[in-house]
Amino acid sequence: MHAFIAYLKYTWTAKGRHGTHSPFVYDLVDHVLLDKGPLKKQYNINCAGLELKYENLLCRIAAHYNYEDIICLPGIVNNQVDMLVINGEPGAWSALFDENLRLLKNESLVVVGGIHKTAAHSSSWKKLIAHNHVHMSIDLYGIGLLLFKKEFKELQHFVLKY
Repeated sequence: MHAFIAYLKYTWTAKGRHGTHSPFVYDLVDHVLLDKGPLKKQYNINCAGLELKYENLLCRIAAHYNYEDIICLPGIVNNQVDMLVINGEPGAWSALFDENLRLLKNESLVVVGGIHKTAAHSSSWKKLIAHNHVHMSIDLYGIGLLLFKKEFKELQHFVLKY
Protein backbone atom coordinates (compact mmCIF):
# COMPACT_ATOMS: atom_id res chain seq x y z
CA MET A 1 0.00 0.00 0.00
CA HIS A 2 2.89 2.37 0.80
CA ALA A 3 4.35 1.96 -2.70
CA PHE A 4 0.98 2.79 -4.28
CA ILE A 5 0.50 5.96 -2.23
CA ALA A 6 4.12 6.96 -2.86
CA TYR A 7 3.56 6.44 -6.60
CA LEU A 8 0.48 8.67 -6.56
CA LYS A 9 2.48 11.41 -4.80
CA TYR A 10 5.31 10.91 -7.29
CA THR A 11 3.05 11.25 -10.33
CA TRP A 12 1.47 14.36 -8.84
CA THR A 13 4.78 16.14 -8.13
CA ALA A 14 7.14 14.79 -10.85
CA LYS A 15 8.31 17.33 -13.39
CA GLY A 16 9.77 17.14 -16.88
CA ARG A 17 12.62 19.19 -18.27
CA HIS A 18 10.53 22.36 -18.39
CA GLY A 19 9.66 22.13 -14.71
CA THR A 20 13.27 22.47 -13.59
CA HIS A 21 15.51 25.50 -13.23
CA SER A 22 18.80 23.63 -13.05
CA PRO A 23 20.91 23.40 -16.23
CA PHE A 24 22.35 20.09 -14.96
CA VAL A 25 18.90 18.56 -14.41
CA TYR A 26 17.57 19.91 -17.72
CA ASP A 27 20.53 18.26 -19.49
CA LEU A 28 19.93 14.99 -17.61
CA VAL A 29 16.27 14.93 -18.63
CA ASP A 30 16.94 15.96 -22.23
CA HIS A 31 19.99 13.78 -22.96
CA VAL A 32 19.40 10.79 -20.69
CA LEU A 33 15.80 10.33 -19.53
CA LEU A 34 14.16 11.27 -22.84
CA ASP A 35 16.87 10.03 -25.21
CA LYS A 36 16.08 6.61 -26.69
CA GLY A 37 18.90 6.57 -29.25
CA PRO A 38 21.86 4.17 -29.32
CA LEU A 39 24.54 4.52 -26.66
CA LYS A 40 28.06 5.69 -27.52
CA LYS A 41 29.49 2.85 -25.42
CA GLN A 42 27.96 -0.37 -24.15
CA TYR A 43 27.86 -0.99 -20.41
CA ASN A 44 26.93 -4.10 -18.50
CA ILE A 45 25.51 -3.08 -15.15
CA ASN A 46 24.02 -5.94 -13.15
CA CYS A 47 22.71 -5.07 -9.73
CA ALA A 48 20.68 -7.73 -7.95
CA GLY A 49 17.09 -6.66 -7.39
CA LEU A 50 17.24 -3.61 -9.67
CA GLU A 51 14.61 -3.55 -12.41
CA LEU A 52 15.89 -3.87 -15.97
CA LYS A 53 14.41 -0.48 -16.86
CA TYR A 54 16.63 1.14 -14.22
CA GLU A 55 19.70 -0.90 -15.16
CA ASN A 56 19.22 0.44 -18.70
CA LEU A 57 18.90 3.96 -17.32
CA LEU A 58 22.16 3.53 -15.39
CA CYS A 59 23.83 2.49 -18.66
CA ARG A 60 22.51 5.68 -20.29
CA ILE A 61 23.76 7.82 -17.40
CA ALA A 62 27.18 6.14 -17.50
CA ALA A 63 27.44 6.68 -21.27
CA HIS A 64 26.35 10.33 -21.09
CA TYR A 65 28.74 11.27 -18.27
CA ASN A 66 31.58 8.94 -19.42
CA TYR A 67 31.58 6.95 -16.19
CA GLU A 68 34.07 4.07 -16.14
CA ASP A 69 34.17 2.85 -12.53
CA ILE A 70 30.73 1.55 -11.58
CA ILE A 71 30.23 -0.54 -8.44
CA CYS A 72 27.07 -2.20 -7.12
CA LEU A 73 27.04 -2.61 -3.36
CA PRO A 74 27.46 -4.69 -1.42
CA GLY A 75 30.74 -5.39 -3.13
CA ILE A 76 34.44 -4.76 -2.89
CA VAL A 77 35.49 -1.20 -3.58
CA ASN A 78 39.16 -0.28 -3.56
CA ASN A 79 39.47 2.84 -5.72
CA GLN A 80 37.53 5.98 -6.35
CA VAL A 81 34.31 5.36 -8.25
CA ASP A 82 32.24 7.29 -10.75
CA MET A 83 28.95 5.59 -9.92
CA LEU A 84 28.07 3.70 -6.76
CA VAL A 85 24.81 1.72 -6.71
CA ILE A 86 23.24 0.91 -3.34
CA ASN A 87 20.43 -1.61 -3.39
CA GLY A 88 18.93 -4.05 -0.92
CA GLU A 89 17.86 -3.56 2.66
CA PRO A 90 17.20 0.09 3.51
CA GLY A 91 18.56 -0.32 7.03
CA ALA A 92 22.04 -0.79 5.55
CA TRP A 93 21.96 2.17 3.15
CA SER A 94 23.37 4.78 5.54
CA ALA A 95 26.21 2.51 6.67
CA LEU A 96 27.12 1.58 3.06
CA PHE A 97 26.97 5.23 2.07
CA ASP A 98 29.18 6.37 4.98
CA GLU A 99 31.68 3.52 4.45
CA ASN A 100 32.17 4.42 0.80
CA LEU A 101 31.91 8.21 0.97
CA ARG A 102 35.71 8.56 0.84
CA LEU A 103 35.72 6.87 -2.58
CA LEU A 104 33.45 9.41 -4.23
CA LYS A 105 34.75 12.18 -6.47
CA ASN A 106 33.18 15.58 -7.06
CA GLU A 107 31.55 14.19 -10.24
CA SER A 108 30.47 10.88 -8.67
CA LEU A 109 26.90 9.69 -8.55
CA VAL A 110 25.29 7.45 -5.95
CA VAL A 111 22.24 5.54 -7.13
CA VAL A 112 19.85 4.12 -4.55
CA GLY A 113 17.43 1.43 -5.67
CA GLY A 114 13.84 0.98 -4.55
CA ILE A 115 13.51 4.25 -2.69
CA HIS A 116 9.73 3.98 -2.31
CA LYS A 117 9.13 0.21 -1.96
CA THR A 118 8.15 0.45 1.70
CA ALA A 119 7.91 3.09 4.40
CA ALA A 120 11.37 1.98 5.61
CA HIS A 121 12.81 2.55 2.12
CA SER A 122 11.30 6.05 1.93
CA SER A 123 12.55 6.89 5.41
CA SER A 124 16.10 5.72 4.59
CA TRP A 125 16.01 7.72 1.34
CA LYS A 126 15.06 10.87 3.27
CA LYS A 127 18.01 10.31 5.63
CA LEU A 128 20.41 9.97 2.70
CA ILE A 129 19.23 13.15 0.96
CA ALA A 130 19.68 15.04 4.23
CA HIS A 131 23.35 14.00 4.48
CA ASN A 132 25.64 17.05 4.57
CA HIS A 133 27.78 15.82 1.62
CA VAL A 134 24.79 15.55 -0.74
CA HIS A 135 24.31 18.67 -2.87
CA MET A 136 21.48 17.43 -5.09
CA SER A 137 19.02 14.56 -5.06
CA ILE A 138 16.81 13.33 -7.87
CA ASP A 139 13.82 11.09 -7.23
CA LEU A 140 12.83 8.92 -10.22
CA TYR A 141 10.44 6.84 -8.09
CA GLY A 142 12.15 3.46 -8.65
CA ILE A 143 15.62 4.85 -7.97
CA GLY A 144 17.13 7.94 -6.44
CA LEU A 145 20.24 9.80 -7.53
CA LEU A 146 22.59 11.61 -5.14
CA LEU A 147 25.12 14.14 -6.46
CA PHE A 148 28.07 15.77 -4.72
CA LYS A 149 29.24 18.52 -7.08
CA LYS A 150 30.62 21.43 -5.12
CA GLU A 151 29.43 23.69 -7.95
CA PHE A 152 25.87 23.18 -6.70
CA LYS A 153 25.82 26.01 -4.18
CA GLU A 154 22.55 25.19 -2.49
CA LEU A 155 20.94 21.87 -1.67
CA GLN A 156 18.36 20.94 -4.30
CA HIS A 157 15.83 18.09 -4.48
CA PHE A 158 14.06 17.17 -7.71
CA VAL A 159 11.29 14.73 -8.50
CA LEU A 160 11.45 13.89 -12.20
CA LYS A 161 9.22 11.95 -14.54
CA TYR A 162 10.66 8.72 -15.83
